[in-house]
Amino acid sequence: MSPSAALMLEKEIYPIIRNTIPRTVRPMGCEDPEELVQDATASAAEMVEAMERAGKKPLPHSIAYYSIQRCKSGRRSYGDIRADVMSPGFQLDHENAICSMEDPVCGEEDLTVGDAIASKSEDTAAKVLRQIDWDAFLETLDSRKRRIVEELMLGFGTGDIARLFGITAPRIVQLKREIAEEIRNFMGEEILVDSGRESVWERDIRCLREKNEWKHMKIDRLDDPEQSNIAQAMFG
Repeated sequence: MSPSAALMLEKEIYPIIRNTIPRTVRPMGCEDPEELVQDATASAAEMVEAMERAGKKPLPHSIAYYSIQRCKSGRRSYGDIRADVMSPGFQLDHENAICSMEDPVCGEEDLTVGDAIASKSEDTAAKVLRQIDWDAFLETLDSRKRRIVEELMLGFGTGDIARLFGITAPRIVQLKREIAEEIRNFMGEEILVDSGRESVWERDIRCLREKNEWKHMKIDRLDDPEQSNIAQAMFG
């Protein structure tokens, strides 16, 4: 772009875009008017440069007009693929909108979109890492203890395993305690507690939902006066 064209863009085209965009173009999704002004200016710069390469004289008002119309139609300087759900053009065509994962659901400030659609299953990466640690631990056991672990995982009880090995049930209980101690030594003191503990994110969502249930519960319908007093103190 030549210096004269750059000066035209700054002094003649940009003021029109800056004053018109906030009044005529509706932001889509997370866009704001300032961002749209920048995008329309970038489109105008592309038009000015293209006209110069073609040997034509840029017309400031025409370039500003078509840049603004391009912005109003959902086209942007970075692309205009209307099949992309993230594209403003797609949102204009299908009356869709992008929302934040932190937006509240149904006006409830404590429950967000992310909480509502969060998967209840465990994270795949955590499963894989735990399986790697578990396989490494099994390699440290002798054949008998490894077989006991396998039978326990299949659901067999202490008596069934005792009959399988031809030993007494108390001896199986003793071996199970030894295996538990070896697990603690291999994976840490908190491993047995963590294995049955509710995940933090599941606990938070459950607490929020229980809190919302209390909010909407009719306090005067509570049979226990103590519970009624607690609810009144918490939620008014």
